[in-house]
Amino acid sequence: MSYKLFLEVRTMRVFPEWFEKFKQVTLWPGMDMPVISGQGGQIGFGYVPQETEVPEHAHQGQWGVVLEGVVEFWIDGQHQTFKKGDYYHIPAGVPHKAKLHAGTAFIDVWEGQRFSEDRMK
Repeated sequence: MSYKLFLEVRTMRVFPEWFEKFKQVTLWPGMDMPVISGQGGQIGFGYVPQETEVPEHAHQGQWGVVLEGVVEFWIDGQHQTFKKGDYYHIPAGVPHKAKLHAGTAFIDVWEGQRFSEDRMK
């Protein structure tokens, strides 16, 4: 790979612009993400330019993967750190909170309908 191509790849957006055409959900203040709904679940494509704190909450099952950056989770009181390439699973009903470091990109998949249609814009 040429140096020029390497620079172009490293400066590309994590998700392509056409993802912005998907319905958007405001997960938490400062965290909007494209979400796709399917039978039995939803998938979201997240990017946080600034450090973001997610308060403790619980819902149906969640699986995710970190594409860039660092996510710190407190899952049922246990602290775990996930970096690029790491994936995580949060069982249904388990309380959890998170701190996403600036520049973190991730994909989350939720069991069931995490976001109602009226919450998606």
